[in-house]
Amino acid sequence: MNLNKKLIIVVFAVIFASCSTNNNIQVIDSENIKIEELEKNFNRVIGNGVLQGKGKSNFSSPFIFESSGNNSIIVFKDFLGRRQYMIEVNNDSIRYLNVRKKVEISQEEFNRFFPLSNQLNSNFYKSILWGDTEALSKVDIQLRNSYVITTKLISIDGSNYLNEIVFLLNNDKQNYTLKFNRRNFE
Repeated sequence: MNLNKKLIIVVFAVIFASCSTNNNIQVIDSENIKIEELEKNFNRVIGNGVLQGKGKSNFSSPFIFESSGNNSIIVFKDFLGRRQYMIEVNNDSIRYLNVRKKVEISQEEFNRFFPLSNQLNSNFYKSILWGDTEALSKVDIQLRNSYVITTKLISIDGSNYLNEIVFLLNNDKQNYTLKFNRRNFE
């Protein structure tokens, strides 16, 4: 009888362990990608993703992007797929445009759409588009004090690329997620 109890306990332990494992979590033993290395082999990166807001402000805005040299462009779309806003980065300058109205807008106006934009610099945008995790180490300290920043990486050919960035307000009432669905290097 004792053998049956032990066997039942072992079977339940195996079943419990198999149900509780998460195959999405993987230990990746590779190094993070650097823009400098990518730019040696590629002229530009293009792709798409989605910006999501959850909490007081709920929305989902798909985006497309391109980055080459010192120029980067991110175009955000509305729920119908129409181009809505654009961030244009050239060297150290950032321009914000309302694409539907075909006018340049102030950073404060764009900040109503994506409230973190006033705390992100041109190097941050370029780094995240190329998938370089170094962007997060250079984030302004004021932003770090206001938001908890978490990331997810994706491993491609032995290198880790930035795949998702989540900015959580310290009070957890609002978060913003930048998720990259695709990157093509040319």
